[in-house]
Amino acid sequence: MPRYSFKADASFFEKITIGAIGARAVAADLDRRGHEIFELENGATTTKLWKDVKRKRVRIPDLVCRRCGMRVESRAKTGSAKLSMSHSTTDAERAWDYGLVDSDVVAFPVCASEQADEWALGRLDDGISYWHERRRTGWRVQPYINYLRVEELRRTPPSRSDMKGATEGSETTITWSAIFSNRSGVIEAIDGARVTIRRDIDGRRYTWSNRTNLPVRVRVDDHVEDGQLIAATVAPLQEDDLRCPGVLAADRIIELIASPERTQRFTGIKLARLRGEASIANAVAELVEHPDEDVYVRLEGAVYLARTVEGSTEQLFRPFLNSIDAQIQLEAVIALAETANAAATRLAAEILGDPRTPYFLRSAAAWALGQIGTDEAAGHLVNAFSDVDISVREEALVALDDIGHPALPVLLRTVIADEGDRAAGAAEALRRMAPLTPDAVAQLVQAVRRRQDSPWTVWLLGNLAGLDTAVEQAIAEIQDSRPEAHFAMAVLWSFVRSWVARRWEVHPHGRVRRE
Repeated sequence: MPRYSFKADASFFEKITIGAIGARAVAADLDRRGHEIFELENGATTTKLWKDVKRKRVRIPDLVCRRCGMRVESRAKTGSAKLSMSHSTTDAERAWDYGLVDSDVVAFPVCASEQADEWALGRLDDGISYWHERRRTGWRVQPYINYLRVEELRRTPPSRSDMKGATEGSETTITWSAIFSNRSGVIEAIDGARVTIRRDIDGRRYTWSNRTNLPVRVRVDDHVEDGQLIAATVAPLQEDDLRCPGVLAADRIIELIASPERTQRFTGIKLARLRGEASIANAVAELVEHPDEDVYVRLEGAVYLARTVEGSTEQLFRPFLNSIDAQIQLEAVIALAETANAAATRLAAEILGDPRTPYFLRSAAAWALGQIGTDEAAGHLVNAFSDVDISVREEALVALDDIGHPALPVLLRTVIADEGDRAAGAAEALRRMAPLTPDAVAQLVQAVRRRQDSPWTVWLLGNLAGLDTAVEQAIAEIQDSRPEAHFAMAVLWSFVRSWVARRWEVHPHGRVRRE
């Protein structure tokens, strides 16, 4: 890959994060208008990355409404509102509108970062160079989101084109000229190249100079919000345009599946699954079995057949899982998360537990189990804590984070009854889940009091007490019956609350003990 198209991991992850946050905000904004928004492009609202095998996703809008079928592409911005998108003049699949149709909608949410914590340490010690960086960033999305129809953007040439920076890839940024309000208020006057607003908060007037004579997109007496587009070369969608009609034409899904455009076929199958439309199963089965059909459409069809008409998950997915193409294998495992039935859980668990399987697939299987989120899925992830590959254990831990409190029963059973690596992983998963429910804390305390606990139970309670004073109060009764356990917990919670814990590492300065 040429140097100019390289993206640093940190920079790429931040862009993925902004995209996911923006897509979630758009989904919530449209839900308030009566839509039922779901992911159309799998992973549009998540930040999971696989480094060993790059996902070459189908270019498709991020979101779709289950009720009316509207497709929405989210193009999140940082800092300030703007109508800009990445574009390539040399690669058709990187064009700004690739995979979009005229009726699609592009949303432009604005994300702002609120730096919470940033820390880095660099050392050179005994021939070992060591760099450790940690950054926690809080994000918020500006309440007002501008929406434009693809047809409107296509018929209006962009006003500017700029080459991206060295770490942003070999693309350009195209921009449509626009003026945005930076306050909420009422439009009081529009006089040629001047637009005056009376601010809500204090009644003060503010005037924008529209020197380039952009078409004004608001009217006198309109109420506008901070971030709303008020003048631009393109016309934004209005409130009435964004309300969900609540209906989808009876033959619309059939039209989509028969479309020559692959993202339309993909959308038709996804909508059919979301709506439980079983009548098109034969048409979908033909697409899945067609060797020339796009693999993403075939996989979406496999998910539909497995979930909607209870086709054999094993028979549907095995050809993809056995493919010689690593990308197809990866996408097949990811699609198991969408299938989310008992058979999909078993297939994912089989992949996760097989040490002969490449790591990228085992990583994807752990992620899929985390998305499925059942008690059975959680049990398979806990079993992975005894895997010989530490990286697989870490993937299982992250997947249990995704499941959250529904995994409590299996984690509690493991941390109390086990003493090995499984108990260690379960204890850490529970610690990261804090605060625990009062009932979960009570179970842990009772196990210690009755001497039915493992060392990891004590470790967990000590850490939890350092994070939650309610836990410290709950374990007070142990002081008389198990003074040695209570003392150990007191040491742990003192450490967790100390300044030392904030930057603590098990291997300071990169000195790792070699076996």
